[in-house]
Amino acid sequence: MKLILAIYLTTFLIKIFAYLSSNVTAIFADALHSVVDIMLLLLLATASKVSEIKADKLHPMGHGLVKNVASLAISVAFITILAFELLKEGLNKIINPIKNYPNLEIALIAEFSVLALLLLGTVVYKRKKGVISRTIMFESLNDSLSTIAAILGILAISWGYPLSDGIATIIIALLIVFNSIRLFLENAKLLIGMSPPEEFYRKIENFCLEKGIKGVHDMVAIYLDEGTIHLDMHVTVDGEMSVKKADELIEGLAEELKDKFPNIKHISIHLCPHGGNRRKIY
Repeated sequence: MKLILAIYLTTFLIKIFAYLSSNVTAIFADALHSVVDIMLLLLLATASKVSEIKADKLHPMGHGLVKNVASLAISVAFITILAFELLKEGLNKIINPIKNYPNLEIALIAEFSVLALLLLGTVVYKRKKGVISRTIMFESLNDSLSTIAAILGILAISWGYPLSDGIATIIIALLIVFNSIRLFLENAKLLIGMSPPEEFYRKIENFCLEKGIKGVHDMVAIYLDEGTIHLDMHVTVDGEMSVKKADELIEGLAEELKDKFPNIKHISIHLCPHGGNRRKIY
């Protein structure tokens, strides 16, 4: 996190220098993008710490989804604040273009330097797992694309097309909208109680049958956060089994399931003398 924060702070300062030197609005849009990225990093760092808080009476399943709430909030902020303002500014530059831009060479060198730093951040966080790392990776890529748009805008301006400043600004705004919608949908599906794929249920059922369980039914599993699952299920056993023996069976099965499937954080197993449908859909 410290590395990517240092990269964003450095790129922001470079972008501001390039904008003040050239007055290219697309570079200013790129700089604003860096500001929001820095805010995102700080918010996600805070959310990551909060998500590590142990379960309590009000949150018996823990606080893991805080990370997804933070990512969701950032995606909405991108669309409603940053992208909207940049779209307005881009349209203004198309309607009222500036004829002369100074120091375009300096601006171009600065933006290429920014692109190199952002691509470095993308590569570093692509290798890491987790919603935080993936969010940072996508934002580094997103920022890289907006920097490329700014570079193309600067080149077009130098070739005598001042309207390209406004066009590049609008492209950057649309890139932010696209990536924000993707980030929103990715986190929303977890927050509304997404279930693992059908393959997960098949593996659970097969594992239980291998352990001598007669049948598995009414299984329900939901993500508590990106990497952990709560599983609720019924297992079919001999109806004549004693309560003590049944309890020992359940405890042993629960521990074995957690060992076999580390992403299962909470599990509830109910004993039944009968069978039923494998999945339970409320």
